Amino acid sequence: MKRLSAVQDVGDQARADLADLIDLQMSPLGLAAMDALAPSSGETVLDVGCGAGETIIQLADRVGSTGRVVGVDIAPRVLAVARARTAHLHQVTLLQEDAADLALPDQSVDCVFSRFGTMFFAEPTKAFLNIHRMLKRGGRMSFICWRSMRENELDFFPVEAAGLPITVDTTPFSFEDANTISRVLRTSRFERIRVKAHNAYISSGDADTMLKVITRVGALGKVLRETPTLLAKAEPQIRAALLTREQAGKVSLGAATWIVTATAA
Repeated sequence: MKRLSAVQDVGDQARADLADLIDLQMSPLGLAAMDALAPSSGETVLDVGCGAGETIIQLADRVGSTGRVVGVDIAPRVLAVARARTAHLHQVTLLQEDAADLALPDQSVDCVFSRFGTMFFAEPTKAFLNIHRMLKRGGRMSFICWRSMRENELDFFPVEAAGLPITVDTTPFSFEDANTISRVLRTSRFERIRVKAHNAYISSGDADTMLKVITRVGALGKVLRETPTLLAKAEPQIRAALLTREQAGKVSLGAATWIVTATAA
């Protein structure tokens, strides 16, 4: 079992603490990719980077009581939230593992889903080859990932509002280039690869609620978690910027993503 670094552990705690609010933001995006996958009753689905478990519940609803959902995530705190949320679902199995090393049997999975989990693979080809191994021949995969930070208002808007001389971690945008995604999947023996742009406006609530999320997760949140002394200067500036976007008690920011689908050769 892979252990998290101290920095990853702090991020895991933030995502666990804010799971409900994060889900409000991310659910519409994940559901768009889930619709592209179209899991059906009785199928076995692997959820890569299942986080706090909202997607597990959504997938379980689609495969029904005769299906199976296997969720995998390396982060123990969000996985603990997922266990609590899904304890009543007999068809769900949750594993604290790295997808690259997951040892499900060969050709045991009908389809694979991921909501913002694949961009964090340390070795993408290794991870996707392992996913391919577990998929049945002709099995389907669908995942959603971020395009570039510059296209994602959800991230660049608060970073610019904060007005700080900071360097943002670009790991979440490692799949910003569609050609990179296609190349990795072809090398990993996938076919019928489609990388489709998907744009949406998303929100977790009003300006204060969005502030709570933005200052703990996402591009700016990671910086502020790791350098908390910056928070006092950044917070009022970000709040003021968010208030300019609040309408009817809600702040919506643009999200630019890829919905990627492929089948196992």
